[in-house]
Amino acid sequence: MASHFRIRRFVLQVSATLFILICSTCSCLQFNYPSFDAATNKDDFSFSPGSGIANGALQITPNTGDMRHRSGRVLYARERLKLWNSKRTALTSFWTEFALNILPQNGTGEGMAFILTSNPALPINSSGQWLGVVNNQSGGAAANRIVAVEFDTRKSSGDDPDGNHVGLDINGVRTVSPYPLSNLSIVLASGLDTGVRIQYDGKLLSIVAVQEDRYFAYAWPVDLSRYLTEDIAVGFAASTGEFTELHQIKAWNFSVTMDGESKQVNNEILNLVLAILIPLVIAGAILAFYMWRRLTRKRRLAYHNLEKMIDAHGPVKFKFRELRTATANFSSARKLGRGGFGTVYLGYLKRMAGMEVAVKRVSTNSNTNTSRRGEQEFVSEVNTISKLSHRNLVKLIGWCHEKGELLLVYEYFPMGSLDKLLYADAAGAPAPQTELTWERRYRIVCGVAAALDYLHHGSSKRILHRDIKASNVMLDADYNARLGDFGLARVVQSDGATHHSTQAVAGTRGYMAYECFFTGRASLDTDVYAFGVFVMEVFSGRRPSTSVSYREEQDVDSDEPSTLRGAGAAHGRPMYIVDWTWRLYGEGRALRVADAALNGDFDPDQVECAVRLALACCHPNPRERPSMRTVVQVLIGGAAPPEPPFHKPAFVWPPHGVHQEMELPHVGLLFTGGNTHTSFCSMTSTSLTGR
Repeated sequence: MASHFRIRRFVLQVSATLFILICSTCSCLQFNYPSFDAATNKDDFSFSPGSGIANGALQITPNTGDMRHRSGRVLYARERLKLWNSKRTALTSFWTEFALNILPQNGTGEGMAFILTSNPALPINSSGQWLGVVNNQSGGAAANRIVAVEFDTRKSSGDDPDGNHVGLDINGVRTVSPYPLSNLSIVLASGLDTGVRIQYDGKLLSIVAVQEDRYFAYAWPVDLSRYLTEDIAVGFAASTGEFTELHQIKAWNFSVTMDGESKQVNNEILNLVLAILIPLVIAGAILAFYMWRRLTRKRRLAYHNLEKMIDAHGPVKFKFRELRTATANFSSARKLGRGGFGTVYLGYLKRMAGMEVAVKRVSTNSNTNTSRRGEQEFVSEVNTISKLSHRNLVKLIGWCHEKGELLLVYEYFPMGSLDKLLYADAAGAPAPQTELTWERRYRIVCGVAAALDYLHHGSSKRILHRDIKASNVMLDADYNARLGDFGLARVVQSDGATHHSTQAVAGTRGYMAYECFFTGRASLDTDVYAFGVFVMEVFSGRRPSTSVSYREEQDVDSDEPSTLRGAGAAHGRPMYIVDWTWRLYGEGRALRVADAALNGDFDPDQVECAVRLALACCHPNPRERPSMRTVVQVLIGGAAPPEPPFHKPAFVWPPHGVHQEMELPHVGLLFTGGNTHTSFCSMTSTSLTGR
């Protein structure tokens, strides 16, 4: 590694020596002004009366007072341009770049020009159509010794094609081959900055102009030696007439390329240096490539392994640069939301006619375990959801794994996720009463149930979602639910099993069944439990983990506004959504579960059915929970609602008297007598939490 840095240092030293030798053989006119300052740059230029520096720019014509019928010139004063090389064997080549800005004041007129002249003084009476180049008596005379590239903003004579063109002027303002710009949507007198590059190679004078995303290019064959003398002043001229405008140069860069004699000397030096430099560069490149291969081997192997894990016949594989462009470089203004494993951005895909998509940027970091887990979630989501097809599932369009980035591309839903509507008032947004009617909430629940039934019983492989919650449910324009975020999803049918074992508890606080913490397994039953909590959440408008005191719960019968959306309990033992719903159901007040925001506008029979179904799904004993197929039948009226007990049963593990010693030091448990069963008689639904 040390030898690699020594080679690199030697290469840089040789390159620096080469640059010094080349530059020492010629004297070149060269300057660069990114902007202009009156205090420090005033002596670098010669100004005609009324011209100057203001607002960080060269003001070619006056920018104050009476600006009508005025002309001006600003020329570089430190050094002149030599037209020939020292042996007069070749014309000097040069290039210049500048940013011009023409700002109308009371109309447009007349324009400005970049000039090369042997007579730097401003001609008298050169305002109006004369552009500060010549006047009405000297126009066209060979003694003028001036060549100009004009930027005309007003049609002042019959020779002008229009009032918005560029052209080449020789000893006058009669334009050689003018080129109109209006057909290119470039307007010189628009107040917009226009970037200009002018280049001369001894034979052709070429120009390129760029304004925003529009550009123009043209070239004129010209021999400057026919019109100019040895020493040339370079700069700008401009004029106004009855209509006025500001003629500004905001930046200016000028450089002369080497003449023929300098090139010959430098070619000899260059050949000598390259004979030494090229072998060293090749050796350094080989060494650098070897070190790069060695240092990135693990990351490249991990990349190829991940690529092999993804089904090649799945969704579209995108390039990273395509998704970066689609999301405006992952702009914060395009951010739609952030989840447990990444941030989602709004994007527009050019290859799909500007189609709107949601781009999920999966979180990765230097922590090996976290990074590996993010990759596992990524592969799981791509391989799982790409094979699914159901009207209530979010469609995966494509994916990208490049430059250490993991990205997923989904169809986009402008209405966003359900939680944003469900808790809009809590976030300070307008209350959702008029949007989330009872009928829409019931349709949403039915849609999620249908999606889970498909995952459990309808797809070719049995899928556990493992993260059912309001923020993972998207809504289309008709309030139809689309279940998404399959980062935690797992296939469980490949070996005939109905569960999935995990090394760490996965899920979201408030939605996780008790048994997950004992078995380390997700199952069809744990998905059903999460769905039950989701049903209570949608119909009550309460977050699963938001607690309410017993006193607040008693206030439900009062005529005061509901306090059930509060942050927590003020007095008494806190109850969470499952305990709260079960208490209301046991006291014969199941209708009180319906969100107060509905103002009583709901179907009482459907509320009663939904409460019973949700409680049955959240039964502490997983064997008592209905399947998602049964849930769908109940929701559509094809089966009678279940009859859960009026009092929430205690959680006992293992169920049905299977004796098993278990060590549970991290939760408060009650052990019944000499029984080996573990009882959760005094625990609430969310005392155990996941991610």
